[in-house]
Amino acid sequence: MNNHKHISIDGGSAAYWRERKHAFGLIREAELAAEELAEAPMYLHGGYDEDGDVIPIENLGPHDDMEDAIRAIEADATAVSILIAQGRTHIGGHEIAAVIRGLEPDWGGIEDPVSNPLWGPDTD
Repeated sequence: MNNHKHISIDGGSAAYWRERKHAFGLIREAELAAEELAEAPMYLHGGYDEDGDVIPIENLGPHDDMEDAIRAIEADATAVSILIAQGRTHIGGHEIAAVIRGLEPDWGGIEDPVSNPLWGPDTD
């Protein structure tokens, strides 16, 4: 269920523009993290073992950066509201759960009839 709040916006205030700038910065950081993740190698060279074979190391840094960027967006109400307004539920193939929840329809306080097994063709 969505709890819609009426928010008073003062488009001329410095705080409003500061929040917007920060939120768009978070979104851009996530977009850049997604680009880096797409281009990053899966494994890094971790040196050699005693037989002279390369020791591969998983390159988890770009994945961690992407997760951090998504968490930062989900923690910022302004960034979430911007993405909801844009209808963007994913950045770089990674879903943003807070945006998806914000876009869910309001069923008047009941669960979604499609996903609720108690709702069906034989029920009222």
